[in-house]
Amino acid sequence: MAHGLSKAMRPPHPSIAPWVFLIVEKAIRRAWRLLRKQPREGFDLSAAKEDELTHELYEVLYDVVFTQALVKGFNRELLRAVVREPKVRSYDRGSLDKMPDLLIALAGRGPVAIPTQDGVFIECKPVDADHPVGSCYCDKGLIRFVNGDYAWAMQEAMMVGYAREGYSISPKLTAALKDKDRGKTIATEAMPSPCRWSSAGRFSEAVHASTHGRTFIYVGTENHAPPITIRHLWLRRD
Repeated sequence: MAHGLSKAMRPPHPSIAPWVFLIVEKAIRRAWRLLRKQPREGFDLSAAKEDELTHELYEVLYDVVFTQALVKGFNRELLRAVVREPKVRSYDRGSLDKMPDLLIALAGRGPVAIPTQDGVFIECKPVDADHPVGSCYCDKGLIRFVNGDYAWAMQEAMMVGYAREGYSISPKLTAALKDKDRGKTIATEAMPSPCRWSSAGRFSEAVHASTHGRTFIYVGTENHAPPITIRHLWLRRD
């Protein structure tokens, strides 16, 4: 194994507790509410493009929600940093330039095999008529967690959808994942189902979780990557 990792220190990393995701999701919802109700001067949420919207969400999440301690638990006891588009390696080391939209580095995780590949990886995608759930959200977002671009050492990750009116996880995401051709690239072991600890709000849906098989083997080991659970948080854009 490269870098002299012992068998006990090989990926996959330990699971992240559900309560951690609940806090992160609550913080993202709070940041989104601020963007909806109190946007900075000159920012138009309705017209913003994907990168503009994600960067605005990142700044409000880190500079306001985190710094001002607006959400209980979203603090330095839980996390070390919120990073926008960090460059990370793919699972096979074939690329140095994989860039998830957000990476939340957690505090107190204990020793893990590859610290640079540990945390809550988040990919964000618009969901609307111009950005179909199947060809955009799934084929350009979700697939990155399945093929080993992002979060390959982890057992959980997150997708955030910026959803226009008329677009919801059920039935839109479920239908896209049930597509026969998509099943050849994204193996779904459990279709999206609501998290029992999450509920819909004025500006967001209840979080749903789906599970997807991964076929790659960790480099230098005989360990197969386990299935990954993706938590889907769709934020209402209008």
